[in-house]
Amino acid sequence: MACEVHHGRDGTGAISTVRVEGAVAATPLHTHLSLILGLIDAGARQIVLPDGLRQLEAGDGFVIPPGTAHAFAASASGAHRVVAIEAGSFPPWQAVVFRDDTWNAAFAALYRAAETGQANTAALCRALLAETDRLAPRAAPAAPSPRPLRVARRMAGERLAESLDLKALSREAGLSPFHLHRLYRRAYGLTPAEHRLEARLRLARRLILAGVAIAEAAASAGFADQSHLNRAFRKLMGTSPGRWARDMRR
Repeated sequence: MACEVHHGRDGTGAISTVRVEGAVAATPLHTHLSLILGLIDAGARQIVLPDGLRQLEAGDGFVIPPGTAHAFAASASGAHRVVAIEAGSFPPWQAVVFRDDTWNAAFAALYRAAETGQANTAALCRALLAETDRLAPRAAPAAPSPRPLRVARRMAGERLAESLDLKALSREAGLSPFHLHRLYRRAYGLTPAEHRLEARLRLARRLILAGVAIAEAAASAGFADQSHLNRAFRKLMGTSPGRWARDMRR
């Protein structure tokens, strides 16, 4: 079965949904600004979390906190749904996989309401977050990142229309390129280049939803051309920018 991806969001725009059916290609390691909650509906999926590769089967739920690096491995068949809740004051949960019927029911209720564009999703969202808090372990408080890494991360997300020069980034951070690359990946789960690509995709999505033409959004976000944006978008989102925009507006 070919992969089909459907996107939606609730009437407030604070909660978005993704439904993926069929085979999926592997996605690169990436993070989200939103809290990601997902449920496997059929078949099996493999997901890479900070503690390693996890096998998920029908009925399994998963939680990926904001800023947590993760990726999907390729799978030949299956179906899963995702609810993304814009970043807020969430507890410091760990990324986790679990199986719980009560959580699954709360997830399904919020997903249905958000996918159909309902605006009154607040109570359903609170119910799902309460069930998540019951199941997800808390992460230990993280030590602040060293200043060189904070400088590098800030620069990786700025001036997106320009190319990223790792040597220049290393000079600003006061580290060698090799040392910066290794420490950055250890601290954030991604490389500076991967973080920059994410920032470009986020900017492109915002521009496209605001009505900017895809080619213009690609140029503004630092992509070489519309084809470059299409390839990166499809690799991470599983669909084209045009199809994603139509789903979200609908």
